Amino acid sequence: MKIYGYEKAKHEIDGEELLELREATIECSLDELKKIILFLEHTLKAHSLVDKTNLCHSHYRDWEKDWSENSPDFIIFTGEAE
Repeated sequence: MKIYGYEKAKHEIDGEELLELREATIECSLDELKKIILFLEHTLKAHSLVDKTNLCHSHYRDWEKDWSENSPDFIIFTGEAE
């Protein structure tokens, strides 16, 4: 899997500088796409149990048992940021 993006703006969250993307492309196989969908379904269930005023995040690398250091990671972040 490969993930590409184009910069839109820079933001800071918890002292960490992040780039807001205007577009992102995920290049993957159909099997990888199925895993991403399962991860998103799992994350939806897990994050739904957390109070909406609390910030919550999940890493794909922590969920995917076959993830390696050379694989891209993505993070699902939910909650009401200030």
